[in-house]
Amino acid sequence: MRARVFLKGPLFTFAGHVPRGAAVVEGEVKDTNGLGLTVAAESYADESGRRLEGPALTLILPAAKVDHVLVLG
Repeated sequence: MRARVFLKGPLFTFAGHVPRGAAVVEGEVKDTNGLGLTVAAESYADESGRRLEGPALTLILPAAKVDHVLVLG
């Protein structure tokens, strides 16, 4: 399912990984389990909703990090 995942806080990252300050991840949710959500991330935004440039990556977002998920389709 396509979804926009809102995080409780920005992702911790090193340079060259996901964009610094990413607090919203949009893409295809591939799996959900006790660990969290596996998302094929296509775009990112900061806590103000400003788009951030970053690579398309597959991320496992821990359930404890996820605030809520908006299902897009």
